[in-house]
Amino acid sequence: MGGAAAFPRVPEDLATDWLSEKVGGTVSSFESEQIGIGVGLLGRLYRLKLTGDESAPSQVIAKFPTLDEGARMNVIEPLRFYEKEVNFYKQDPDTIPVATPEVFAAEFDPATGDFVLLFEDCGGRRMEDQIAGCSIADAEAAIDAMVPLHAHWWEGDFSSVPWLSAYNEPPYPQVLAAMFKQAWPRALEAFGDHLSETHLEYGERFVDLVPWFMEGATKAPLTFCHGDYRLDNLFFGTKPEHAPVTIVDWQIAFRGRGGYDLGYFVSQSLATEDRRASEQALIERYRSALAARGIDYPQDELMTDYRRTLAWCFIYPVVSAGQIELTNERMRELILGILDRAVVAIDDTRALDVLP
Repeated sequence: MGGAAAFPRVPEDLATDWLSEKVGGTVSSFESEQIGIGVGLLGRLYRLKLTGDESAPSQVIAKFPTLDEGARMNVIEPLRFYEKEVNFYKQDPDTIPVATPEVFAAEFDPATGDFVLLFEDCGGRRMEDQIAGCSIADAEAAIDAMVPLHAHWWEGDFSSVPWLSAYNEPPYPQVLAAMFKQAWPRALEAFGDHLSETHLEYGERFVDLVPWFMEGATKAPLTFCHGDYRLDNLFFGTKPEHAPVTIVDWQIAFRGRGGYDLGYFVSQSLATEDRRASEQALIERYRSALAARGIDYPQDELMTDYRRTLAWCFIYPVVSAGQIELTNERMRELILGILDRAVVAIDDTRALDVLP
């Protein structure tokens, strides 16, 4: 089977013949269970327990589009999130020097925006809760895993990844500004009481700042940014054969400044107390690791990129609360956690001082 019409668009379409073809072994039956509810915001994950011959894995993960039609129409399709992730998994692994799950199928239909991913189950690896935050040791491991990707693509030739956009290119600034403008009133209803007067005023002028943010994030030298480098998208190895960190969810990948992934991760994935205690050391760990690979990221440039990213990260809880249906308590806790960490990090680093 093959082609756009052949792949399953919803979990109910999964069939043993399609699974057998994709995993390279006979699958006689399978059981399906939805997982990761409230972890991934823009897709649905299912663990499939396969029964079949020895050539077939015992378990795989299937990823399908969200049921939230508003999020698909207003966020996912204009910014090509599903198309991007499918293209990522079709890429030659040698061009992406990080550990990712083995992929058995990556299908996308441009006519409908439907997709399916079928990949290795990382359940044997350790996953930490982004709401609680990770340890400093895990943060160090995450940064160590980020560096090879950035170093490999630093000032690179992106012609082999034409699907990897820069966010200063239309329609990204226009779509992102419109998303924030539409989401802001609803976000205020959801968590306006969590914001200080300074942050409320910042939210009121955010739309006008979007082009400035996009230009700053895409000034040379550029690299391959994950774009959503946070704890919920990282699996930590538990066995000798595992990579220290396996990275998933590449929907928001883009060409940009390396300090973006760093600032996004540090501000979102550590509890505030741990971030404050380790922030400068983690920033220097990243800069030194690049320097060891012959890349000079001047401290002043890195800190500007870092602080600009922290200011930009205000968009994520706003758009999530205003555009995505928060269907369970875990999703609400995650969004509030992202918001609270974002605004405290903005204040701690005086990130708003970098604004024009």
